[in-house]
Amino acid sequence: MAANPLDTLVKKVNKDLGEGTLIKGSDLADAPPRVPSGSLAIDLMLGGGWPLNCWSELVGEPSSGKSVIAAKTIAAAQALNPDFQCLWVAAEPFEAKWAAACGVDLSRTTLVNTRIMEEAYQVCIDAIDGRLVDAVVIDSLSALTPKEEDDKAIDELTVGLGARLTNKFMRKSGTVQRRSLVDNTDRPCLGLIISQFRDKVGVSWGDTRTTPYGRGKEFHYMIRVEVRRDDWIEHDKHKVGMVMKARTVKNKTAPPQRLSTVDFYWEQAPGFDAGDYDLIKEIANIAMALDVVERAGAYYRFNGRQWQGKDAFLGDLRSEVDLRKEVEAVVRNPTITAMPVVPTRRRMKHG
Repeated sequence: MAANPLDTLVKKVNKDLGEGTLIKGSDLADAPPRVPSGSLAIDLMLGGGWPLNCWSELVGEPSSGKSVIAAKTIAAAQALNPDFQCLWVAAEPFEAKWAAACGVDLSRTTLVNTRIMEEAYQVCIDAIDGRLVDAVVIDSLSALTPKEEDDKAIDELTVGLGARLTNKFMRKSGTVQRRSLVDNTDRPCLGLIISQFRDKVGVSWGDTRTTPYGRGKEFHYMIRVEVRRDDWIEHDKHKVGMVMKARTVKNKTAPPQRLSTVDFYWEQAPGFDAGDYDLIKEIANIAMALDVVERAGAYYRFNGRQWQGKDAFLGDLRSEVDLRKEVEAVVRNPTITAMPVVPTRRRMKHG
């Protein structure tokens, strides 16, 4: 029987260019599990967590929660995997106590203590290519400086140098980020880049925001997440946290333009420590948004139980572990259906 010409081509190309250059779709292995963000709402927005072997961006205004999301992501991954190692490019000052408060294990975090762009980029490429770490965080791209610019005097110009270096880094790191498509044991790596918005010079219409070092890098991102502060959280007339809202500006792995909201505490408050997310509140909000919890006026119903007012439902969700697990299970797995609510014959008053 004559050989299939395509099979002959596969063998030839793999022999000439290396095994795994041409792969049949039927031979593909399952994609590695995504890295959780530490927040159910953010995970659902992303499409199940952060994808691996690519770069994703967290961008926003100052003090909007970008570094918090990155730190909580590393903390969540380290909590699941005792061998999870992170390389953190500390172009901005790295506050060890604050990172630890967010749950980051500092013993499994290696800092790159430089603001020189070429040095930071080369360390990232070497770590990814050597399969040495499970995550690389650049905090932040905006704080990195090309060496030539750093060496020159203030009045000497280096136009476009940072953009050229960053685009070169994206192309080179894209090569070393590639992993076997047929072997799940090839160590994957999460890539997170934090950036800040800048105003476009001379533009006063449309979206006037941009990010440093050109637009070319944006085409390499698998996911771009815009983060902003939506509201303050107060206790005794004192700000103890903020409500962070995130939106997927770009997502090549799931539907884009999805929103998520999570409460974050930077100071201790009743029921919360500094560095905590309000995970129970977000479970409740997601359950109501997905109609897992049915709302009828002022009443909330789930699996035959009923609460008058959101605070009553949220209070039981905080105090009853079994109820929380049951609601979260339905939220995480839509194929699980809650028990049907049997309507009462007594007419209820809606508040």
